[in-house]
Amino acid sequence: MPDKIEESTRRQIAEFLPAAIARTLESYREFSKRDAGGDSKEFNAHHSACKVAVAHIELLIKLARWADLPEGGEDGADTELAAMIRGAADEVGEYQERETGGR
Repeated sequence: MPDKIEESTRRQIAEFLPAAIARTLESYREFSKRDAGGDSKEFNAHHSACKVAVAHIELLIKLARWADLPEGGEDGADTELAAMIRGAADEVGEYQERETGGR
């Protein structure tokens, strides 16, 4: 029975994940473009919100890997999801590189 539950969960994730990643990335891109505000309190709030968004994207990437998605097969959806996950991982890496200054 546990295997059936896990397989069912993986299927549900496979159906949900592409749209979730796309929405999360677009939302983050739009939010991060906003003015961070004029004072340090507004700047810190904006910066903190961006960090939370990046953590959310990282969680979705981990979820995709847990669910063994994508396989990278011939299916166009798998290929699209694989590209989306790679793009999200690249954006997270670039963000972390900027934040740590290459450390």
